[in-house]
Amino acid sequence: MPKESSQPTERPVRSRLRSSARRKELIAVAANLFASRGYYPVTVDDIGDAVGLTGPALYRHFPSKEALLVAVFDHVIEQWTDRIRDVVSEAADPASALRAIVRLHVEFAIEQSENLVVWRQEFHNLPDADRWRLRRAQRLYVEEWVHLVHELRPEFSDTELRAAVHAAIGLLQSPSDFQGGLPEEAAVDLLMSMALTALELASTKPADVTS
Repeated sequence: MPKESSQPTERPVRSRLRSSARRKELIAVAANLFASRGYYPVTVDDIGDAVGLTGPALYRHFPSKEALLVAVFDHVIEQWTDRIRDVVSEAADPASALRAIVRLHVEFAIEQSENLVVWRQEFHNLPDADRWRLRRAQRLYVEEWVHLVHELRPEFSDTELRAAVHAAIGLLQSPSDFQGGLPEEAAVDLLMSMALTALELASTKPADVTS
């Protein structure tokens, strides 16, 4: 009996892989262009030219520039959520979990500084439904911090908890506002120490914070 060819199955798989890789490339390029030039000045042709696609070819992956902007934000949130879930599940106790989140957040802020700029500048351009959905994901992330800090500092009021958490997150996201000139690891250690101090959890020795 003749052996069935695997080509009909392999071709759709290869096609999906190529499409997925192209989508990721378009998201990365769009994030860079939106961050450096703003959302409105960047055209679909600009994005396509950067990856060697015509405008119509780009529409095979995203129906509009707005959909690409949503995809940029979704990509950041998905990456962030997955990594936070992993570090919390692996931590031995709330203090370890919080320190792991703080380190992850500042490393992510440095790695994704362009996307954070886009978020800050262009979030208001999203459709209402997407803006609400992403805001909800952001609030759930903040609640993860609030829960951990509450376990460590139960004497804090709810208002104090949230103020401290937002202060810490603001510090950690500062690399998207400026380039301080520090080597990356030194910047991570400094911002971790400052953020943990904002949460009244830092040691007086920065080395203890990063251990």
